[in-house]
Formats: sequence, C-alpha cells, structure tokens
Amino acid sequence: PTPSLPPPRLEHSTVVPSPTLAPTPSPSPLPTDLAGLAQAAFGPRLITQIRIPALNLLAPVTPVGWEPTVEAAEWDSPDAQVGWAISSALPGDAQGDIILYGHNNIHSSVFRNLADLQSGDTVTLETGEGSSTYQISEVMILPILGEGADTDAYAALLQPGLAPRLLLISCWPPTSNTHRVLVIAYPSR
Repeated sequence: PTPSLPPPRLEHSTVVPSPTLAPTPSPSPLPTDLAGLAQAAFGPRLITQIRIPALNLLAPVTPVGWEPTVEAAEWDSPDAQVGWAISSALPGDAQGDIILYGHNNIHSSVFRNLADLQSGDTVTLETGEGSSTYQISEVMILPILGEGADTDAYAALLQPGLAPRLLLISCWPPTSNTHRVLVIAYPSR
C-alpha cells in the first residue's frame, strides 16, 4: 500500500494589520550663518537688490551684523555687495531707518559714486514681496567719527526716526576713507 497523507487541516485565522505609526517630526536645524538666520526671521521681507537709476546701479543686498569694539561697534563688511544692517528697519515698516552700506574703493566699489546722487533721485529696494521706491532728500559728506567729526550731526542723523527712512552710507572720497557720504531718502508717495 502506498502511504497517504492525511488531508490538510484548514484553520481560519484573521490577519490583523499592525498599526501604521506616523513619523515623528524632527525639528529643522537652525541656520548658523547670518544670512540664513535673517532669512528664517524675516523671510520674503528681506531686501534682495538695490537699484539706483541715476548711478546705473543694480546690486545684491546681504544681511550684515557688527562686532563690538572698545570704542564703538564696527559693522561687518558686505564685501562686494550692499549690506543691510540687521538691526535696522525693512521696507514696509511703519517707522525706523533702513540702513544700507557698501564700499567705495575696494571689492566691487559698489557705492563708489554715492556722493553724485542729488535730491529727487530715486532708489528702489527689491524684496520677495515686491519693490519699494524712495526719493532722495539729502546727500551729506561728513568727516569720520573721531577725526574732527561733527558728532552732533552724526547723532542727529543716526537717531532713529518715527517716519520710515532709508540711509545709504559709504566712505568718501573714492581715493581714501577720510569722510562718510550719507544719503537720506524717504518713501515715494
């Protein structure tokens, strides 16, 4: 006789799927550079470009900080770009100064001809939200602080204002750095 296997026993079992666990969100790492921190804090409000038609200038803008010194604070260099002081206002703020500065005789010399601007010239700031245009009201040239400078003029000029204002700052003249050129502009109406 041929051996035979017993018929298979069928058992009914219910398959229960294991629960699907949602992935645990992990926090995004904070940026470690100033530009990344500014982008995280201000997003599309950041100034990306400056346009000054009277100077045929279109230049990128980068957030910059400062380093404390014994006598004062020294702003970080924007190198070949225009620097936006991160402690200053942004376009669209109801009050305060937007402070932009750049070199006049090193790197790209982006602000070399700033002193050539005149009352009535315009400056346009581009952000991720659009553009804001400012009309220049005054161009001043002052000796640098600590070298016979009119400290009262600097104090009055750099006193935060209640109205929104744009300040453009660079060294002057283009062949040295004995003075500062300061351009004051207000939002165009």
